[in-house]
Amino acid sequence: MANFGEKELLDKAIGGWRGLIDSGLPASLFVLVFVLQRDLENALLVAIVVGIILLAIRLFERKSLLQVFGGFVGLLISAYFTWRTKEASNFFLIGLLTNAIYAIALVVSLAIKKPLLGYVVSSLVNDGNSWLKEPLLRRAYTTITWFWVGVFSLRLIIQVPLYLAENVAALGTFKIVMGWPLYLFAVWLTYRVVQTARKNIN
Repeated sequence: MANFGEKELLDKAIGGWRGLIDSGLPASLFVLVFVLQRDLENALLVAIVVGIILLAIRLFERKSLLQVFGGFVGLLISAYFTWRTKEASNFFLIGLLTNAIYAIALVVSLAIKKPLLGYVVSSLVNDGNSWLKEPLLRRAYTTITWFWVGVFSLRLIIQVPLYLAENVAALGTFKIVMGWPLYLFAVWLTYRVVQTARKNIN
C-alpha cells in the first residue's frame, strides 16, 4: 500500500492551501460586500470578478484547473440564481443542496457496507480497492465516513434555519467558519484515522 502524508492528501483533495483560497474567496467577498453595502448586484459582481481573476491566474500559471474551475461553475450557478430571485440568501442554496447530497450519498454507502470514503481516499493515494480485503481499513473508512456525514449534517443543521430566516450575515459567517476550518479538521482526522490503521496492518 502506498504511503501518504497530510500535505499530499490536502494537495490531492483540494489543491492545497491555494485550492482553499480559490474555492472560498469569492463567496467570502460576496458576504463582506453585501453586509457592508447591502447591494446585491455589487456583491455578485465582486464575487464573479474575483472568480474570473483566480481562474485567469491558474490559466496563466498553467496549473491544475480542477478545483478552481469546479468552484467557478458553482459560483456562476449561485450568482445567476441569486440574481434571478433577488434574494441574497439564495447565493448559499447550491452549497446547502450539495451538502445534503453528500450526506445522503455517504449514509447510503454505509447502509450497503461500502463506505464511500474508502473509495475516495484510496483513489487519492492510488491504492485501488485493496482496502476492501483489510478489516482494519474497512473499519477505519467506515469511521471516517460517519465523521464526514457529521460534517455535512452539522452544516445543514446550523445553516438551513439561517437560510430560511434569510439571515445573510449570519449564514455567510457560519459558511466561512464551517467551511475551511471544519474541512481542514476533517481532512486531518481522516489522515490520522487511516494512517493509524495502516500502521497496525504493516
